Amino acid sequence: MGLGAVAALIVVCNPFALGGAIAQFNLLLIPAILALSAAYYVLQGLRWYFLLRDVGARIGIGDSILLNIAGQSTTMLPLGELSRAVFASEASSDVEFGEVVATVTVQELIFTLILILIAVPGVLSIHRALPVLIVALVGIAGVLVLLLVPACFHFVHHLVERTPVLRRFTGQVDRLRQETVVLLQRPDTLGWSFLSLAGAGVSVTLFWLVVCGLGGDLSWPVTSFVLAASYVAGAVSLIPGGIGAAEASVVGLLVVVGVDPATAAAAALLQRVADKGFATLMGFIAYSIARRRFRLSGLTALRPGPPAQPGAATTMEPAGA
Repeated sequence: MGLGAVAALIVVCNPFALGGAIAQFNLLLIPAILALSAAYYVLQGLRWYFLLRDVGARIGIGDSILLNIAGQSTTMLPLGELSRAVFASEASSDVEFGEVVATVTVQELIFTLILILIAVPGVLSIHRALPVLIVALVGIAGVLVLLLVPACFHFVHHLVERTPVLRRFTGQVDRLRQETVVLLQRPDTLGWSFLSLAGAGVSVTLFWLVVCGLGGDLSWPVTSFVLAASYVAGAVSLIPGGIGAAEASVVGLLVVVGVDPATAAAAALLQRVADKGFATLMGFIAYSIARRRFRLSGLTALRPGPPAQPGAATTMEPAGA
């Protein structure tokens, strides 16, 4: 579906015009763009290190960055974003897989919220985009309410229990919620979020350079709005890596702000290559290093955990809360 959406975008935007737009890209910007792409995943790994430390993982800063980049090798596959959680749980015997998944959940939730907030100036300059921002903020707020308000999570818990396929994962859902709430309630979780802010700024700057390299005249605030909206659209689509949905959002929003369709499509494709494409390449290199260093068994290490005890399955508050 994702590849089909990308192919449809290319056809709609005229492949010849798209090729012409890409041919005009300023090649002098490539080193800066790739450096920003690498910097983003280094910052992401650094931010992850402090979350891993909070759950008791004995993994150093350098190894956290290495495992984070190694996990990018499968981000375009279904559930590939959990690869780094698998690697970290194997590299450190002090933590369980569910605890590491909670760190990834908290990190992505905070990053998405920050990305949306820095897009506010761009949204204010485009009045028609205000509903998009409101919907995204309401969605993030809804997730936080479900996690932090016991009564709301009770409803989700009972819903999962009564769903034929999902009922097998009731214990895992409860455990993930517990670990996530514990992390969100820690003061240092928000304190180290300035690293997520820096990562969001790097992501927007990378995309802005791509648009500038194609000759597009777009301000940094407007670029932040386009990127934030496409990030949310990719996440909501549930397609691995958001492929197709993110590109379609980028093209549509860039056209709305005055960029011609061919340049918009070229920006969407080049941004994907500079971000996820380069990250996947770095991921394979990092995985080859991490596999020898930690003797990783890869995704085959992911196994369903034992069923939760009856008491644990209904406990809605983290220990010590």
